[in-house]
Amino acid sequence: MIKKDNFKKYNILCIDDSKLNRVFISNVLANLNITIFEAETGIKGLKLLNEIDFDLILLDIVMPEMDGYGFLKEFQKRDKEEFIPVIVMTGLDDLKSKIKGLSIGADDFLIKPLNEEELIARVFSLLRLKKANSELFQKNQLIKRELEAAKRIQQYIIPDNFDFISYPKISGIYRPIEDIGGDFFDCYKIDDNRSAFLIADVTGHGIPAALTMTMSKMLFSIYAEKFTNTGNLLKEINMQLRGTLLDMQYITAFYLIYDKSSNSLSYSNAGHTRPLFYKSSKNQIVALDSFGWFIGISDETVYEEKNTAVGNGDRLFLYTDGITEAKNKAGEDFGEVRLARFIKNNQDLHGTEFCDTLLDNLNKFTEGTKINDDIAFLNIEF
Repeated sequence: MIKKDNFKKYNILCIDDSKLNRVFISNVLANLNITIFEAETGIKGLKLLNEIDFDLILLDIVMPEMDGYGFLKEFQKRDKEEFIPVIVMTGLDDLKSKIKGLSIGADDFLIKPLNEEELIARVFSLLRLKKANSELFQKNQLIKRELEAAKRIQQYIIPDNFDFISYPKISGIYRPIEDIGGDFFDCYKIDDNRSAFLIADVTGHGIPAALTMTMSKMLFSIYAEKFTNTGNLLKEINMQLRGTLLDMQYITAFYLIYDKSSNSLSYSNAGHTRPLFYKSSKNQIVALDSFGWFIGISDETVYEEKNTAVGNGDRLFLYTDGITEAKNKAGEDFGEVRLARFIKNNQDLHGTEFCDTLLDNLNKFTEGTKINDDIAFLNIEF
């Protein structure tokens, strides 16, 4: 015997053109802390759905005006996110009818004439499923709110204004594919003559990558002013992060220091994509690179430092591989060559206009194809 005190109050919608069937269902379930709402057509059932929050729907298949299949099709169009289980009731004791109802959106079925014990068992089976789904939905909503908070924090710590460095002129864009991501960039004013630029990419996506990104960015900020050699800085960051990263997790990074007094760039690479450097005097694109392992995979690492001269009108472009590995519908990568061509052909664009135009160009190339990696880049103009 089922005691009504064991259950919360549920709202169930019974859609059936048979008054006798509705009365039977109401009599069986009314003493179990369940309120039954009745509709003799699918159209009236849809109207009640807009007015009352239901925990379950009992649905007849054969009805005038709109049959059960028609109701299910309209029911699936709802914008609401909450889960409402549906039990279809039919006297059509054949496999095709059951399969059609389940394929359209029903969660269970009952064969008429209804059996009291089976009705109660199936109803409370799906009410338990409804409860579990509601609890999961609430937890997912909490996670969404927490991710949104994390997203705002991450957006705060990744700079979008670089006015603290008067020269060169810096602009950039950061677009994670999820709420939070593992790509990041930063700029540092070391002293009156020297500025530093960083682009980095943590393996993976989501919360683990974002937490590692935050920790890494903090370490770069701490040590940027303490090292004049770019390779030694990367070596220190590697030492600090070794043992703290997750299994199979590592960081790629490219770090540069611009010295205004000598008009030169020194740089080191930790397994990152090659920055593209536009030489205005030669109207030529050069890919900067040097030897260095990923950060976090080995205790013994050496990061080579190289140098290059900087001239008026030059442009340095730092980026993560989300750009070059973005694909079009034919599966073709955007690629380094196409990116270099864009930089070379758009020297008349500056600052945010250059960044926005590049992003538009990338979106046109992908033609709506999903980009599967974060996008981050810095545009540095001398």
